[in-house]
Amino acid sequence: MKRIIFSISFFFMSCIFLAASAGASEDRATQITKDVLSGPGSIEIKTDKEVLMSFGARARLIPVSESDFDFGIEDNLKPPFALLGGALDPGFFKVHANESGWINNNYIRNETQIYFNALPETRAWSFYAALEFDRPMDNSSADERGGRDYKTSNFGLERLHGTFKLPMNMRLHGGYDIWGMDIIDGGGLVYGDDNPGFWLTGDYDTFSFNAGVFKMYDSNWGTADNINTLGGKNSDRDLFAGYMTFKPEEGQKIQPFYAYDRIRSVQTGTFLDYLMGKKGVKPETDSHHIGSYYTGSFGMMELFLEGVYQFGKADNTGFAQDDFDISAYAFSADLALKLDDAVGFGVKPHIGFQYTSGDDDPTDNKLEGYNGVTNAQRFSQYFGGENTIIGDTNLVLGSALYGYLPELYGNGTPVFTGGLQNFAGSGNGRGDNPGLTMTSVGITVTPKVFLIFKSNVNSFWWNEDILVTSFANPAINTMVEAGYTGTEWDNEVTLATSKNSFIKTHFSLFFPGETIEDVTSALTSLAPTLPGAESDETAMRLGMEFIWMF
Repeated sequence: MKRIIFSISFFFMSCIFLAASAGASEDRATQITKDVLSGPGSIEIKTDKEVLMSFGARARLIPVSESDFDFGIEDNLKPPFALLGGALDPGFFKVHANESGWINNNYIRNETQIYFNALPETRAWSFYAALEFDRPMDNSSADERGGRDYKTSNFGLERLHGTFKLPMNMRLHGGYDIWGMDIIDGGGLVYGDDNPGFWLTGDYDTFSFNAGVFKMYDSNWGTADNINTLGGKNSDRDLFAGYMTFKPEEGQKIQPFYAYDRIRSVQTGTFLDYLMGKKGVKPETDSHHIGSYYTGSFGMMELFLEGVYQFGKADNTGFAQDDFDISAYAFSADLALKLDDAVGFGVKPHIGFQYTSGDDDPTDNKLEGYNGVTNAQRFSQYFGGENTIIGDTNLVLGSALYGYLPELYGNGTPVFTGGLQNFAGSGNGRGDNPGLTMTSVGITVTPKVFLIFKSNVNSFWWNEDILVTSFANPAINTMVEAGYTGTEWDNEVTLATSKNSFIKTHFSLFFPGETIEDVTSALTSLAPTLPGAESDETAMRLGMEFIWMF
């Protein structure tokens, strides 16, 4: 799932400019680009058929400079301390993964998308597709058509979305496009991604619905070099999910949801197990999420509330308990004030929180560390942003891409109960994770229609103790107590130079707390009497975005 928040923010900003300059007539291009069935792209293609067509593109050049994403581990790693006896580079914990690949320090990311849309005037069907290239830039990625070499280009079909009109104001959708239950105006606690599947929608006077089945992982196909390792028909990961949306009054929204995550393809084990090539078993895991969220406007006040319960079973895990019950929960809330009328321009301060339960006992048969189907806090408009340090994968903080939860850590029973499929099997999504408490305060200021400033201060606490295995000596395990993890301060300035071009500036800092000092020491311990150094350097990310979108 890529760049959701930014695409939508660009869309609304473009709408502001269009509203100021649009003429009275509505041409065919306007018809298709404003239709909910089509994707981005505002350039009309003339046809003799009764089919509306358009295309468009978005290019983003993103120079980034990072420092101390490992909070100083590399600087403090002196002989005889080394990561896996020197098999890992001392700067290993600075490396992190985002949509463009595995990166660290300084790089220039290029994400380019090309959009194609088709829609008949009858709206009987629709088609949308997007080509994408997303890689850091240097000579090799340019000359090798987008990869470090000819085998690693990621240029291809990023979006495919077709629909059929059905009776009773319903539509059948197929392909892979953004589908989420609680992203953008939710807390990102349950699911938002672009996994392939089929889904059915219906839109009525007082409510709408959206329900689908999505293929997260299919073990029944491969290439010529692995045809002997294809799985059985019950060895996949499938998602069955849906939600209903009620709007009882203007400015009010209630969205209950349910998701069944059927997991048969993800091995147990820690991130270190994955690096060392240790293979765990693949349990039979059934994870369910049920919950709801609410958004409402009351004059100058905007309120958001969300609650989720995760339950299910994980059987045949290979651990002493073998079979586990999944029982976890999460809450999120935010309160914002629109001070536009009082100040004379856009000013919106907010205060919010998020809480996810953690596992407090490695000896029982319960997995109480909450995980969403995907952890997607980065895509919540209240707390998120693509410029975050914690939401761009951080191996010290234990977070995987898009999420803020410490899902790479736990207390001893690393069973996958949910999480981003791209990382599945590498130690993410642990049902024994410690859980997270987050507080958030921030402000969005819009002094001009073309200028937006956003600042957020998110503070984090882990709710339960974790067991950390040393990367210097994997025989050493250290218990790290729950507590204050740190505070991240994220800042973003957006300047619209036109309705189709934007410049952004990012500035983010993560100030580590006592828990991270203990974690960095535990990660580099050689012996119980020879702990690693406590690292507490402030992580920093500086970046800009140059964006063209039409």
